[in-house]
Amino acid sequence: MEIYDENVVCPVDAGPLYRDGSELVSSSGRRYQIVDGLPLLFVDESFDERETRPASSTVTHDVQNFYEDAPFPNYNSFDSVSGFVRRAREGIFARLLSEQIPPNSRVLEIGCGTGQLSNFLAATTMSRVYATDMTGASLRLGQKFARDNDIGGVEFLQMNLFRPCIRPHSMDLVMANGVLHHTYDTRKAFLSSARLVKAGGFIIIGLYNRIGRLRTDFRRWMLRVFGERALILDPHLRKDLSPDKRRAWIQDQYRHPCERKHTMSETLEWFDEAGFDFISSIPKIQGEFSLEEQLFARQPPGSPLDRKMTEIEMLFSQYGGEGGLYIMIGQRRRG
Repeated sequence: MEIYDENVVCPVDAGPLYRDGSELVSSSGRRYQIVDGLPLLFVDESFDERETRPASSTVTHDVQNFYEDAPFPNYNSFDSVSGFVRRAREGIFARLLSEQIPPNSRVLEIGCGTGQLSNFLAATTMSRVYATDMTGASLRLGQKFARDNDIGGVEFLQMNLFRPCIRPHSMDLVMANGVLHHTYDTRKAFLSSARLVKAGGFIIIGLYNRIGRLRTDFRRWMLRVFGERALILDPHLRKDLSPDKRRAWIQDQYRHPCERKHTMSETLEWFDEAGFDFISSIPKIQGEFSLEEQLFARQPPGSPLDRKMTEIEMLFSQYGGEGGLYIMIGQRRRG
C-alpha cells in the first residue's frame, strides 16, 4: 500500500496513512473510512471509547451538531465558479490572500465550513489547499462545489482541530478564521493549530473581539426581545443573499451554542507562547488599512493603549457592524 498523502496523518498517533480500498489505515492498525471521496478523520479529544466523554468533547459535539443543521457559510444557489470567484474578490482579505500567497504553498484551512475560502484559493492560486472541518454536511457542500466546477488542488478532510490529521510543522500557511472562539478553549485550539506551521511559515486567526462585537451582542438581545424584526439592524442581511445563506448567517451570529470573545493583546501573548512573531492585523493597530495592504509585511504591534483604541474604533466601524471579527497574522520563528 502507498502513503495516501505525506501531509495527512493519523489523528491519534500522527503516523502515515495508507490507502486500502475505501479506508485509510495507520501503521498501528487504526482504520478510517473514506465516504464519497471524503476521508473521515475526526476523533474525539478522548479517543478511547472506554473513557467517559469529557466536558470538552461534549462542547465539540454540540458545535458539530449545530453546523450539521446549518452549514456556514452556505453557497448561493446561483453561484457559478466565475461568479463565485468574482464575489470572493469583492472581499478585500480574500483578494489580498489570493494575490500574496507564494506559489506552491501548502495551505491549511482549519474550520473551513463549506470551504468557500479554500475553494477560492485553490481556484486562483498555485497552492495545495487542505480544507478541514469537523462537520460532514459542510464539507460535502464544499467538496460538491469543487467537483461541479472542476476546482483542483483542494483536499477536504473531516478533522477535530484538537486531534489534527495534518503532519506537524508541514504547512506554509495555516488559517483559522472565525473558528477557534467556537471551541471549549480558544488558547488551546490556537496552540494545537500553531504546531502545524513550519519554521518561517504563517498563521492567520480571526477572533471575535470583546469590544468590537458589542453591536452584535446588542442585536442578539434585541432578537430575543422583539423577534425577527430586530434583524433589520444587521447590515450583512441587507445584502443579496440566498435564503440558505441568510439562514446560515443568522444561526452562526445569533444562535451559536458556544462563543467567546478576545483581545488583540491576549492574542499577542499566545503568539509569543507558541514561538510566533506578530506580522500584521485587520484592522491595523497603527495606521489605516489599505486596499493594497501587504498582509505578510511586518507591522508594529503598538502599545496596549494602541490596541485598545483599535478595538474601540472597531465598534463604530464596519468591523463592529458585521460581527466584530479581528484578524491577526503571525510568523513562526526559525531555529
